[in-house]
Amino acid sequence: MLTQTPTTLATEVVGLHKSYGHHQVLEGVDLAVKEGEVVAIIGPSGSGKSTFIRCLNLLETPTRGTLRINGRDVWKDGGRPRRQELQQLRREVGMVFQSFNLFPTQTALENVSLAQIHALGRTKKQADERSLDLLTKVGLASRVDHKPAQLSGGQQQRVAIARAMALDPKILLFDEPTSAIDPELRVEVLRVMRDVAATGVTMLVVTHEMQFAEHVADRVVFFADGNIVEQGTPQQIFHAPRHERTKQFLSAVLEEGL
Repeated sequence: MLTQTPTTLATEVVGLHKSYGHHQVLEGVDLAVKEGEVVAIIGPSGSGKSTFIRCLNLLETPTRGTLRINGRDVWKDGGRPRRQELQQLRREVGMVFQSFNLFPTQTALENVSLAQIHALGRTKKQADERSLDLLTKVGLASRVDHKPAQLSGGQQQRVAIARAMALDPKILLFDEPTSAIDPELRVEVLRVMRDVAATGVTMLVVTHEMQFAEHVADRVVFFADGNIVEQGTPQQIFHAPRHERTKQFLSAVLEEGL
């Protein structure tokens, strides 16, 4: 592992490949994300978006390439980090999943506090105070004592976002955070994500929510066939896409939403 060097890049990916046997999922992805930038990752199903986002905190192990987080090499051509380095990576890079991944026997407050106690060494009192503050910010002050089964899908996802934020990560990853939620409940999760983006934390969001990508992201990255086909500002990608594959995808998705 390289020692950390000063940088304004939160994430830098160089030549990232991922394969399962003979099936190539990622084919040499290059992407640099600045500190505080909100990047929306869009593209058809099976294009490698979720695999890519999971590689960024090594929930998926790349096949080859280089991954730098906050100026530090955390993975380079097979050199997996030691346990301590991996724990540091997971503290710096929070993750919000499609399926919430909450502990079913614990309350919302306990779900948000647990990682703080174990990963950051906070006391239960310190963790609970931080958790209550975050649950209030995501609109769940009245649900802190509820277990996941007592919460709607949108509420569970807001708990998951509060849990990811509780570790004070420098980067937040979202893997299609609204895909498992009923359409009428998505708006509450997207509102919270807009609020999180406004705090200045670096965000990479795999999403099918085109309005979020257009109106909240600083940059939109279009994935297809295991690589980045096109990237640019939301204005450029949605209103003047250059690549024919991007045009085809957006035409199909936007027509579907009519």
